Amino acid sequence: MKKLLGVLCICVLIAGCSLKQSSPREVTDGKIKMIDTIVEFYENTTEPIIIYEQISFAGGTLVLAEKLMDGEHYPDLHFVDDHNQVTYLTRGSNCWSLNYTQFKGHYIYFGLAGVETRRYQANPVPVQKVEAFFSDKTVSVVPSEKVVEHLNPLERDSRVFDTPQGYIMPVEGRDIPEDFISIFNNGEKTSTLELHIERSIDYMPDYLKSKKAEVYNSFASTFTPMLTPIEWDKGYKEGEICLEGKTDKNNNRNALFLRSAGHMSFLDSFILPQDIKPLYLSDNYPRLASFSAGETVAVKYPEKRELLDCRILRLTREKVEKEIGQDSFAVISTDEKRQIILPKDKGYYMFLLRTYEDSNIQTYTGMFIIN
Repeated sequence: MKKLLGVLCICVLIAGCSLKQSSPREVTDGKIKMIDTIVEFYENTTEPIIIYEQISFAGGTLVLAEKLMDGEHYPDLHFVDDHNQVTYLTRGSNCWSLNYTQFKGHYIYFGLAGVETRRYQANPVPVQKVEAFFSDKTVSVVPSEKVVEHLNPLERDSRVFDTPQGYIMPVEGRDIPEDFISIFNNGEKTSTLELHIERSIDYMPDYLKSKKAEVYNSFASTFTPMLTPIEWDKGYKEGEICLEGKTDKNNNRNALFLRSAGHMSFLDSFILPQDIKPLYLSDNYPRLASFSAGETVAVKYPEKRELLDCRILRLTREKVEKEIGQDSFAVISTDEKRQIILPKDKGYYMFLLRTYEDSNIQTYTGMFIIN
């Protein structure tokens, strides 16, 4: 009996040790898999890569990561499926605003809480929680205390943020929040939404100066669509896609580089991409250019594609406060040189270029000012 009890005790101890070790090992292994996946996605580069945060989402994993580049930088969101492949991602998040995307029926807000609240502060207080306030509920998330992984670090790499505190906040079926708050460990609160608006209020377009919170507050955020790697490649690796304007006396080229906004089948040509509304209700500084009234500009896109149409929409406060559909965009014709004549009325405009190839439509958007 004593011998049997001894064996049972040993089994219990072994089982107890296994139970204590299994959970941390699973988490660690999960992170290792994400690290391998992200590194492979960035083609095993020797450049620095940082993974700030990752969470389970819709049968896969959302990973907030970036390959560090020169100049201003900020992480983008990657969706890793159950086969450990990056199947969707954003490109073009903005370090000077809040960032969000649409994906699988959710608005997903993401960023670095530490950077958003204390970029230039000495001895900063950590952010304890990030909260998004909507009319009927509040959604919160705890930002990470440290990065998941920092690969290939360079000595004295000034592009690396101290205590960035990455966060990912999926909110089902939502839009721009009424407020976006960071709560610090000492109990203090900061509205990062107000912070970003106040910083750039002098550059807010007239069409966003609305009493509607959804419209006014959208200026604090940058939207970038969640697209497949192939969709992004079609936007940036197969040739230039832009509106090319005049070259000044110093031979400086003026161009509006258009951003990919998703692909769809030719049968769905009557539908606008779902992300059109977030694109015009957004801080569009990264995709903004200025042209002269009535200027003739060239429409540039890869030669192997065919042009479906070019569409243009003048943005006013009255229009953006309502739902804008495809019929709101005016078709603008190109000549034999792929040129179009821009409107003569001053203001902000949204431009929509649609090309097609292999029965698929590729949509590209941009914003410009006629001054």
